[in-house]
Amino acid sequence: MKKSSVYRLLMTGAILVVALNTWMVGRALNKLFTTQGWLSQTLDVLSHTENLALNMRSADSAVRGYILTGSPTFERQYRASSQGVFAELDQVQRLTADSATQQQRIGFLRTRVAAKMGTLDSANAMRAGNSTGPIEPALLEPLLTDFPGGGQSVSYAISQIESEEHRLLIDRTRETKNASQEVWISFIAISLLDILLIAAAFEQLVRAHRSHLQIAEGAASIEALNNELTRVNTELEGRVQERTQALAESNQELEAFSYSVSHDLRAPLRTIDGFSLALMEDFAENLNDEGRDYIARIRNGVQRMGMLIDSLLQLSRVTRSEVHRERIDLSQLATLVFDELAAGDPDRKILFIAQPGVLAQADPRLVRIALENLIGNAWKFTSRTTDARIEFGSDVREDVTVYFIRDNGAGFDMQYVDRLFTAFQRLHGDRDFKGSGIGLATVSRIIRRHQGSIWAESELGHGATFFFSLAA
Repeated sequence: MKKSSVYRLLMTGAILVVALNTWMVGRALNKLFTTQGWLSQTLDVLSHTENLALNMRSADSAVRGYILTGSPTFERQYRASSQGVFAELDQVQRLTADSATQQQRIGFLRTRVAAKMGTLDSANAMRAGNSTGPIEPALLEPLLTDFPGGGQSVSYAISQIESEEHRLLIDRTRETKNASQEVWISFIAISLLDILLIAAAFEQLVRAHRSHLQIAEGAASIEALNNELTRVNTELEGRVQERTQALAESNQELEAFSYSVSHDLRAPLRTIDGFSLALMEDFAENLNDEGRDYIARIRNGVQRMGMLIDSLLQLSRVTRSEVHRERIDLSQLATLVFDELAAGDPDRKILFIAQPGVLAQADPRLVRIALENLIGNAWKFTSRTTDARIEFGSDVREDVTVYFIRDNGAGFDMQYVDRLFTAFQRLHGDRDFKGSGIGLATVSRIIRRHQGSIWAESELGHGATFFFSLAA
């Protein structure tokens, strides 16, 4: 076979491969845009469920504030929050219309929301009918419960929806990443093939001494392919810029939303703090030392709650913010957390052992939140243990400093350890030990932000040990 024929075959094959690769690029781009659309929808669902939960808490806080003060401001706040609850619920139902399972969960959530809002309306009406006098707590207690009618709470119903969406978020994020990799691989492959095609074209032109017309035709063909690549690249860059701009706008909206949530949560705290201060200033002579101490504790608790709100809001943005590391004394911090727990429950006798001089490079505010959750859990789960003991210390494993919180409390079954750091997953019933189910998930998130790891070891009835590391 002549060399010219070989080169023709090579050129034809290269062109066919380029055409195939171009089709693959288009297919990969279409897959990328589709998966990004599903990912955006999942994020929207999670955003609206968070808004729904916040509106529910705001409505509950407003009713409590209205009952406490009788202020019309709280009643207006309650009405606005109630409208927000149902508006967000409609948005969630619309966005999950493609999932029959989620639609069933939303149907259940509507029944729990209706039950909860019904009890809040009743509490509101009770205050409206008695605008000045006190209301018997026994009458209010069933109206302000988180479990109206004895069923599951609204938070539980929301968590079921969010759990499914978080699963979808993980799957769709992985699919988006895979689609993006396919696009880049296709672009690289077609670029390499273009280079080979150009080289083969020039080689054929030099060996065959083609006419200037044939050279022009070959150059025009190559230019057309390059223009197509340039167009595709330009479109992709435009979409990337649009996504970047959308992300920046979403971050700004989230900051504004966080400020609004912070303001709404602080409103009832300011009411408590204000009335406590009024009691202290105006009725101090009518109170004994113990009474004044109680009021001081109330004010300290309110102020601590305000700080906790700030911490939780900051934690919600932790994935977007930097971790501010500094050298801290974990032994001192752990002891301080334990002393605060002991002061809040002076009747309990617990032996606390803290290894002295345990230092780390970490964000002190976030690490304090983590220790409050870990030591708080140890305090809670040793409540039924005789000679309760909590221990804090550190060890070196494979050249890595590992810190631990150990107790001799209730412990847990290790077959469920994979659920331990998942939000709203609890290994003990609420009748045995109260809890929200998000504490260890919060701890896990803080440790990950420090590029560390966290795990637990336990035996049912023989306590638990939580280990974590904080990368330098």
